[in-house]
Amino acid sequence: MTSRGPLTAYLLSSTPNALKRATNHPFLASAGRGTLPKAQLSQWLSQDRLYAQSYIRFIGLLLSKIRLPTQNPTTPTPHTQSPEQNAITVLIDALVNIRTELSFFEKTANDYSLDLTAISAEEGGCTLTSCGQGSDITISAGISSTGSGSCPGLTGGNDEGPQKNGNPGACVPSTKSVAPGHGLCQSQGECQMPGGEVCAPGPQFNESGRGAEPGVGADVGGKVGERCGTLFFCANRTTRAYIDMFMSAGSSGVSVLEGLAVLWATEVCYLRAWRFAAGCMREDGEKDYKKDADGGALRERFIQNWASVEFEEFVDRIGDVVDEMAGQIKGAEELEITRGRCLEWWRQIVWLEENFWPTVAE
Repeated sequence: MTSRGPLTAYLLSSTPNALKRATNHPFLASAGRGTLPKAQLSQWLSQDRLYAQSYIRFIGLLLSKIRLPTQNPTTPTPHTQSPEQNAITVLIDALVNIRTELSFFEKTANDYSLDLTAISAEEGGCTLTSCGQGSDITISAGISSTGSGSCPGLTGGNDEGPQKNGNPGACVPSTKSVAPGHGLCQSQGECQMPGGEVCAPGPQFNESGRGAEPGVGADVGGKVGERCGTLFFCANRTTRAYIDMFMSAGSSGVSVLEGLAVLWATEVCYLRAWRFAAGCMREDGEKDYKKDADGGALRERFIQNWASVEFEEFVDRIGDVVDEMAGQIKGAEELEITRGRCLEWWRQIVWLEENFWPTVAE
């Protein structure tokens, strides 16, 4: 392409330390050794599934921007496809792959009893112990109760539990909540209410048990009481940032080449990450994966799928299209501008990849 080499090679060599942190994370080492607890795998997998769902829309945005070169219908079809045609082919394959991947998620989760809507306590999940008569409370998604459908906004912590003075059965949100009624929503992104409703703060109560507007007269003994509602699973901070990045990279002001570079960057980081986990798996030497902390889901199913030769070939095909389209750029100045833009996308993705992996116990 140039004396500096292909665009993909340039990006891979630009941030070696950050790339290593993103793809050699302790979470991946624990996954490869079979020591990752089932609950933590469920929490990560539930976010990865949201990422995969947003990937579909991103691919659609890229496809909508590609313009095939016009050809005279009477001329023979060229023996070699144009870069645009190659891009369409790889993007359609990406859609087919992600549809298969989502089905794979659901089947494997069912086979190993994994929760695809699990909420991490670090990201805003809460354990409610008393919410009045008839309540049905869990720590996972879809927390249900006999209350309204509004998001309670509880963020977890030591300040939860029934309100001792005032309204019996009312839940007390953590003092770490940044906004009454919306601690969970703000920590995890947008709240997924049924039927597309907009999440609104639930009713709060004063000592007399009368309703109070959020933030007005709701202070009870230094804490804010709030009626139990329904807690819905949604994207955490990093997943939300990833989804926003996809939408930005697919917007009209971003070139097709940049969007394809983003697609390749996410996939090559994912491949390298799970290849690292596969290496840890080989070093461990254990063959009875049913003894693993997750029951064997990672080492029997997930790792071999995400570290496969087939996935590597797909990632290489995306990279080939990126380099081919970059090779069409005329002029040194325009080329440097494009490389600079792609480098910014690359740095953002590497940072997101590192932060997408949950913290694990040493």
